[in-house]
Amino acid sequence: MARARLALTLLILRENLRGIVTSLVVGVCILAIGALIARRSSPIIDVESTTGTVVNVLNVPPSPEAWIGRGFRYQYGIRLNENDLLVFVYGNAAMPRAIGSEVAIERRYRLNGTETYQLLDE
Repeated sequence: MARARLALTLLILRENLRGIVTSLVVGVCILAIGALIARRSSPIIDVESTTGTVVNVLNVPPSPEAWIGRGFRYQYGIRLNENDLLVFVYGNAAMPRAIGSEVAIERRYRLNGTETYQLLDE
């Protein structure tokens, strides 16, 4: 009797394995996206100004879904002067920064313990 139950269970599992795996993958993706959204939507509890040196610049094309109205922008790799940490910050294309230039950035501490950075207009 136990052998028949096991055979039936394996038969059902084999027939539905593709749906089970697909459901698990979709569920994990939804949880990962939700975690990223929750991480970014945590309230800011402290703001601190610091400086850094631009070490690289990437062109970021506008995305109609996420950045409506913000237009073309750059992503800067900035090495902080205080601890030599490399952070990435988005900047407006109207005010480009040259590699090697000193820039002012704002470090934002969030309630969930993360830090985000904002490029300050000079």
